[in-house]
Amino acid sequence: MKAIRGLFFDVGGTVFDWKNTARENIEKLAKQNGEAIDSEAFAVDWRNEMFKVHTQVRQGNLPWMNSDDMHLRALEKMKARYPLLTRIDPVSLIKSTWHRLKAFEGAPEAIARLRTGYTVVVLTILSWESIVNSAKAAGVQWDGILSCEFLGYYKPSLQAYIKAAGLLGLKPEESMMVAAHEGDLAAARSAGLHTAYVKVPEKDNMTEGFGEPEQVDFDIKAPDFETLCKKLQV
Repeated sequence: MKAIRGLFFDVGGTVFDWKNTARENIEKLAKQNGEAIDSEAFAVDWRNEMFKVHTQVRQGNLPWMNSDDMHLRALEKMKARYPLLTRIDPVSLIKSTWHRLKAFEGAPEAIARLRTGYTVVVLTILSWESIVNSAKAAGVQWDGILSCEFLGYYKPSLQAYIKAAGLLGLKPEESMMVAAHEGDLAAARSAGLHTAYVKVPEKDNMTEGFGEPEQVDFDIKAPDFETLCKKLQV
């Protein structure tokens, strides 16, 4: 661990609880419109549809766009399944959800501790604006925020991890990716970064575009943020 100088955090599903944030917002809108909705199914569908768009963008089959536009395209595809979407403002739903993400318990405090020993930076596919707003609302403080929208590569393309490390003046071997997603970590490891898996209360399926590694072999595996800090000696 002595060689590691920078920690790169995934945030959507690792630090921020996107699923329950989305569920609460769509339930509120459904109630306002006198409708019932399966909020769990809606949240998962929205995430899955967004990743389908993300894969097409990453592969060059769709124009370059940020995650807000990906989420908007996803909602357009979901209208047939969720008629409520034809009666609400989709941009407002995106802003109230992805720009106001709630943090998992213990995450803000853990990141504050980790910053005493490392440079701690976000590396996310989510838009820069959404994470700036979410971090401010949730009281999470970072040393920096890198959105893939500015890198020219989206995770899990290996160039995204390598370029992120370089922007911080680090070699891949001086960097560690921290995430609750095994596919994200497997890609980071292939790019030469160290890896830390942290378990969070909500399972986040990111198989679209990321895949699941056959073998799990990360430098650190932690059941919670407190253990993550201890294993990183802060």
